[in-house]
Amino acid sequence: MIQFVHTTPFFRILFALIVGIVLANQVAFSSVVLIIMASACILGIVLSWLFIEQFRFRWLFGISVMGLLVILGMWRMESDQKQVAFPQEGMKGVFLVEISGAPIEKAKSTLYQVDILRWYHDTAQQVISKHAFLYVAKDSLHPLFDFGDQLLVSTIFAPVRSSGNPETFDFNRYLQHHGISATGYVSAGKFRLVKKGTGFSLYASSSHLRAKLLNVYRQYHIDGDEFAVVSALMLGYNDALSRELRDSYSVSGTLHVLSVSGLHVAVIYAVFYFLLGFMDKNRKLFVIKQLLIILLLWGFALLTGMSPAVVRATLMFSLVALGFVLLRKPQIMNTVFFSAFVMLLIRPAYFFDVGFQLSYIAVVSIVYFEPKFRTLVYIKSKPLKWLWGLLCVSVAAQLGTSALGVFYFHRFANFFWLGNLVVVPAAGWIMYMAMALLAVSPFPVVASVVAFVLKWMLILMNGTIRWIEQLPSAAYNCWIDEYQLYLSFVVIIAFTAYFSSKRFLFLAVGLSAVVLFLSDSFWRTYDGYVHHQVIVLADNQHTHVDFLLGSRHYAITSDSASLNEMEKAFYLKKRVHAPRYLVQSFASFEGRHFLVTNDSLFRNKKTSRRIKVDYLIVGNKTRITFERLCRFVDPQNVIIDQTISPWYSRNIQQSCDSLGIVCIDMKKTGAVRIDL
Repeated sequence: MIQFVHTTPFFRILFALIVGIVLANQVAFSSVVLIIMASACILGIVLSWLFIEQFRFRWLFGISVMGLLVILGMWRMESDQKQVAFPQEGMKGVFLVEISGAPIEKAKSTLYQVDILRWYHDTAQQVISKHAFLYVAKDSLHPLFDFGDQLLVSTIFAPVRSSGNPETFDFNRYLQHHGISATGYVSAGKFRLVKKGTGFSLYASSSHLRAKLLNVYRQYHIDGDEFAVVSALMLGYNDALSRELRDSYSVSGTLHVLSVSGLHVAVIYAVFYFLLGFMDKNRKLFVIKQLLIILLLWGFALLTGMSPAVVRATLMFSLVALGFVLLRKPQIMNTVFFSAFVMLLIRPAYFFDVGFQLSYIAVVSIVYFEPKFRTLVYIKSKPLKWLWGLLCVSVAAQLGTSALGVFYFHRFANFFWLGNLVVVPAAGWIMYMAMALLAVSPFPVVASVVAFVLKWMLILMNGTIRWIEQLPSAAYNCWIDEYQLYLSFVVIIAFTAYFSSKRFLFLAVGLSAVVLFLSDSFWRTYDGYVHHQVIVLADNQHTHVDFLLGSRHYAITSDSASLNEMEKAFYLKKRVHAPRYLVQSFASFEGRHFLVTNDSLFRNKKTSRRIKVDYLIVGNKTRITFERLCRFVDPQNVIIDQTISPWYSRNIQQSCDSLGIVCIDMKKTGAVRIDL
């Protein structure tokens, strides 16, 4: 382990940068503090040079340099956060925006990535430089807008408000880490094109080219799931992937092939290397060949959308090509960490991207473990040796990424090894065939034959994936928290160090981490049994009230499928079974009374005595006036869920204020938790 740190300098450099990024993400540091810290580090470097001949001061230089790298990471992350910062209450008015992304058509609107240029409000205007998502209502009178088009829109731009539902995806955090500050919606008639985009844009040109290449596949009748897979494999276009298809690949442990990464870049590299083989005749042509390959690889990365995984792979292959030019064989681990350092220096928020994390951990795991696994079995037969090598790569990648995959996706694919034995080679051949189709597309007869073969290859691969999905116990749904994720990595690193060095210390650390992991799991199970609570979930379409009472679990809901989907991760975390659904609107548990409203609840009914309830949950898009509700119910607390219109919510809030009743509007607070 110590030898690895000493022989891989960019590991230390990258580690220091990451520490700075994580610190800045957790704690805000002022510029003055950063300047003082940087000055102290520079002073340390100067002092270390002054006492360079004194051995006992050699540590000062290393610590000072590492400190500067930590500060560099903090500064870059602080700059990134300032760039995406946006008022939580949002900004309302007329905005001048410029289209900066390809349109994505939704059911009732079209999604654009835009740059907000100016904000016009009252009699003033303000220059703004922020990236945002803008949903534009579909209008038959207006065609789709293109890159560079400038629009005047009347809307409200605001960060995505968290739903507050337990263990749900934090979409606003995801957007901010991708440079998006806010979202807005523009209805028909509230926008106007003021300027058509005329300037050249490399990103726009690549997007237009990708659209043309996608149309080639459609032209030759590759559609449905087959089109979705080939467009994801070749061009990084994931919008055509259905949820069912993603789930199939996820359960089989092969979802990674649908995200352009190292495998795909390697295929492209091999094709370009072969096509430019005629340039190997002399040294000068060979150098030109490597430089051309680098340019073509970055063109492919731009074409596929520059995701972190493809940028990582392209940067690494570019460094390998430069190594050929300089007649130097790169040290793989150093190359991996150097590429990560460059990416994080340019965009520190990459560190929080799932694709970035999975991509780098998989590569490091493969580079380290695959050679060790391969030597465990000696095989003479070349086909069996190839299969064994592929299996070793699959197991090595899974060893490094399984904990992270469970943390993010709450699933472990038991047949990942079988899926990868089929899909990895199949994906490579499909890419070759897909490129061949693009090359012969001007010749319809030949292209039709190639398209026919390609389509059947895709059908067979998708069919195999679905067969693996249907195998008994194909996947295990589970949940780990962030603490257990870190412990999982400690276990892997400690046991790896133990088997390499045979030092008892590493074994003790690994076993201690296992004990802590299991203790945390047992505590979470125990807490689920003793901590009884009621959760009113935030949902614009349906009303859900979840009663978690240890071994008992009940729910009042207007859509059970929607509830199960929203709470899937939370149920895994708490280790509770699916709820028993209550038909009635009234529930009483542990001395607390709950009533959920709907339009038919008190229809054609009269009463001389009001029902006393602790919590009146106004939901199910109820339109009964609050005054009428109060004829039947005497509530201590009123909760207005997100299915209720803003006008009616304000009316209820005013009535509660006048009556002295505690009122919670979930449009403002998100989900509500009540401890019993």
